[in-house]
Amino acid sequence: MQFQSCAVAALVLVCTAGPSFGDQATPAKGFYSFGSDQTIADVSKLEWAPLKLEGLPEGIEIATLRGDLAKGGGEILLRTPPRYVVPNHSHTSDELYLWLKGSFIYIAADGTRQQMSAPAYISLPGQTPHGLECGSEQCVFYLRYGRPFDLQVHSMPSAK
Repeated sequence: MQFQSCAVAALVLVCTAGPSFGDQATPAKGFYSFGSDQTIADVSKLEWAPLKLEGLPEGIEIATLRGDLAKGGGEILLRTPPRYVVPNHSHTSDELYLWLKGSFIYIAADGTRQQMSAPAYISLPGQTPHGLECGSEQCVFYLRYGRPFDLQVHSMPSAK
């Protein structure tokens, strides 16, 4: 288990640059504001950015919905190309996924592989190692973290 502090710094930089309506007259592309602390987003119009983290293969993209992953309470969308593999990893924070598009394989810490298709819901307590493999089409999923974001990459378990 190796803590990827460089990865955390990169993700925090990417994710804290998300929409902030405050006194801003015009929300970011795809976002709408109808009052204080409201976030309404047209996912088809969001601007996506490459997510560059040590330990993650290139190709994954991020759209920040709200919050600050460095402080906790962050909500993001991730988009992967077909056949993308998210390596075995864990976070200190609890993690909630809502899989919106694509089939995938969830890889548990013991190596068990569960085939699933969108829509799917995954809720994990902090420190739960897991990996993901996107199927033959692009995958899109929502993630929510309740505590500050960190990333620990682990070796991939042998398949069961």
